[in-house]
Amino acid sequence: MLLPEGQTGSDDNNGQEETQTTTRTVSFTINDGTDAVSGATVVIDNDTDNSKTTGGVGGCTATLTDGEHTVKVTKDGFTDKTETITVSADNTSFTISLTSA
Repeated sequence: MLLPEGQTGSDDNNGQEETQTTTRTVSFTINDGTDAVSGATVVIDNDTDNSKTTGGVGGCTATLTDGEHTVKVTKDGFTDKTETITVSADNTSFTISLTSA
C-alpha cells in the first residue's frame, strides 16, 4: 500500500488490523569514490518502470516505505553495484560508490 509521504494507515479489515506503512523521501548520492556520477540509473526493488537517473551532482530522490530495499546502480564505464538499504526515520540518505569498469 502506497500512501503520501509521512502518512501511516491502518484499516479495520473485517476485524483484522492492517500493518501501518510509512513512506519517506529518500535521497541517493552516486559517486566514484571522489566525484559525483551523473547519468547513473538507480533501480529500486527491481522496478525498472520507476527507475531514477542521477543529475549533475550525482543525486536523485525516491519515495520509499520504511524497511529494506534493494538498490541497483548502473552507468556505462562503471561496474554495476547492488546494495540493500534500510529506510527509517533516521536513515533517509544513502551514498553509493561505483568503481570504474
